[in-house]
Amino acid sequence: MPLNLFAITSDSDNGNRAARFKLSEQVQDELTIYLKNQEQQFNDSIENEIKFDGKYKPDPGEVLIIDHYNDVDNLGQAIRNPLGIEEIDPSNKAFQSIKALFTGYVDDTDNNIVVLIQNFDKRKIISTDGLSIFHSANIYKKIDGIGVTLDTKLSAILKGKTLKFHSFHTLRQIFDVSNYYREATDQDIGDFASQSTIKVDNLPELIRISDSWIRKKISLIQQSRILETVPMSRIKAIAGQFGIPLRTATEQGNELIMLPTKKADLKTILRFLDEDYFTSSISKTHYLTNSKRIIRE
Repeated sequence: MPLNLFAITSDSDNGNRAARFKLSEQVQDELTIYLKNQEQQFNDSIENEIKFDGKYKPDPGEVLIIDHYNDVDNLGQAIRNPLGIEEIDPSNKAFQSIKALFTGYVDDTDNNIVVLIQNFDKRKIISTDGLSIFHSANIYKKIDGIGVTLDTKLSAILKGKTLKFHSFHTLRQIFDVSNYYREATDQDIGDFASQSTIKVDNLPELIRISDSWIRKKISLIQQSRILETVPMSRIKAIAGQFGIPLRTATEQGNELIMLPTKKADLKTILRFLDEDYFTSSISKTHYLTNSKRIIRE
């Protein structure tokens, strides 16, 4: 049975994040083959399944699993009743709101809905801004309408209530999974504070002020490995753009982030390191995610 194609968008006014692409029969047939092949590749790559706890970093051949995942976006319902999903507006504004693409089907063997999910970023938009061309029949032709480019692999598969994925960092860009990972323990906080990029003057005080929110943020930052992969110079530069009061110290030639032990200041730094700040691609305004609270013009 041919697959339909949907988008997961930013939260809409009515709370429904799903939108449907109206496809030609030929495109739908080709898309079905394309995405079913990706599903096969995803499943063939799995050698070991690991229960997700927010800390474990999977190796090649391993997949992370969340059991009893709550499909709050009703992706399964979209698969069962595609015509009940509103078509996406073919405009740059609507396409800018896309967080992911998904499709799926009902598995005849157990009647579970299988949802195939691809991460999506703005670079995959074929925009009507400027002049876009494509090669066909030995000549380049103009692209008249807006479009999207599908990725070459799946980011996650949701079957029934079981969500499988390889990259937690990618999954977090699509879904809020904060209820599915554990908080950092006192030992985890100690490990976080002892990193070569972090300086803490009073570890017992840091542990004392670490509430549930702080412990979850520390767990997320550790999982993202941002302090291992992003140069300190870039971290400082971006902190400056957002007006984040990031203090550093130099020890043995290495520059370290000084973690404050005042709770409000600590939360500001942890929000920043967990990439809760972003810049609007249109207005260049700086925001805090979720609340969309403006923090600096």
